[in-house]
Amino acid sequence: MKTIFSLLFGLLIASAAAAQGDIRIEHAASHSMLPGAKVGDGYLTITNSGGVADRLIGASSDRAKSVQLHQMTMANGVMTMRELKGGLAIGAGQTVTLEPDYHLMFQDVTQPFKQGETIRAALRFEKAGDVAVDFAVGRIAGPLDDIGVVGSGADMVMDMPGMDMSGPPPEEAIPAVLKTMFERPDKPLTILPVVVKGDWAIAGWQQDGHGGRALLRKGHHGWNVVLCSGDAIKETASLEKAGLSAGDAAGLAADLTAAEAGLDPKVLALFASFQGTVVMAAEAGDAGQGGHAGHGQ
Repeated sequence: MKTIFSLLFGLLIASAAAAQGDIRIEHAASHSMLPGAKVGDGYLTITNSGGVADRLIGASSDRAKSVQLHQMTMANGVMTMRELKGGLAIGAGQTVTLEPDYHLMFQDVTQPFKQGETIRAALRFEKAGDVAVDFAVGRIAGPLDDIGVVGSGADMVMDMPGMDMSGPPPEEAIPAVLKTMFERPDKPLTILPVVVKGDWAIAGWQQDGHGGRALLRKGHHGWNVVLCSGDAIKETASLEKAGLSAGDAAGLAADLTAAEAGLDPKVLALFASFQGTVVMAAEAGDAGQGGHAGHGQ
């Protein structure tokens, strides 16, 4: 099923600041979720203005059975995500941004997050105690392009600290987009390889004994999944039909063949097991809804 969300370029998501003692929370934002999805994410900035270190040790929300702090790491082109059970230290006078290395995971969400709403959560700190935070829900994938709102009431002012619209490199941004959309705690997603040609990219994925390849395009708000397929996506003609120029299609296909040359044949067989093509978005900047369920079975 293909569903198109029309997004305006320059759309900015504002989130109110929250504070408790020396701990201040800003830029709290979450991605909207696919229908039926059970796991949501949360990103924010934590500032400890005091003279004593503190630690984020837990979180909770009425919208989820539990909220966990996760850490993402990249090794040899493969991104992994694990729960950070020991908490996250916030040093005295330090500001920590939970992106891209850390983020919150809302587990067993009772109702999928919808773009435009806010999600109330409580962050628990070792010394500061509980801090209530409202997460502004943005688009379904990619950068949230948030701006901070500092203060409250009539004294509220906009703070735009020089946003870097270029974002992280594709080798980090693309796995993050795919994991945000499709990964579940019980079904980790492996992304390898990631091949980029201009504003287009192909990423191979493995999940729960299945696999395939995703074609992505970079829009104003980051990387968006255009379609998922198997071996068909390796063909220059198929890439041209998807919207690539003849030169980009040939270059991307050649780079993909080179990148996959050293992969285990079992991995290549998983990529090939994806039957047909599932269109996720009709144009750059629009995110579609879909999933991996049933693919390659």
